[in-house]
Amino acid sequence: MPMWRTLIEALWIVAGLIGAAVFASLATWSVPAARGSIWGVAYVSMIVLVLMGVGPVRRAWARDRAAQGDTGNV
Repeated sequence: MPMWRTLIEALWIVAGLIGAAVFASLATWSVPAARGSIWGVAYVSMIVLVLMGVGPVRRAWARDRAAQGDTGNV
């Protein structure tokens, strides 16, 4: 059985990264002189986005494992 909750959380993170990259590329198109600053802020926001996604992914992973009956205790 696939781990749907985990997959969905990971896809939200990927969607956020794509969105940040799109916004940054549009911003650099709009203001080419600020290219370095825009991408710097974009990279930091992408790192924060991934770090904020760690907790939800861990909770989803635990719920998916519990739904499968695999508690990991041996």
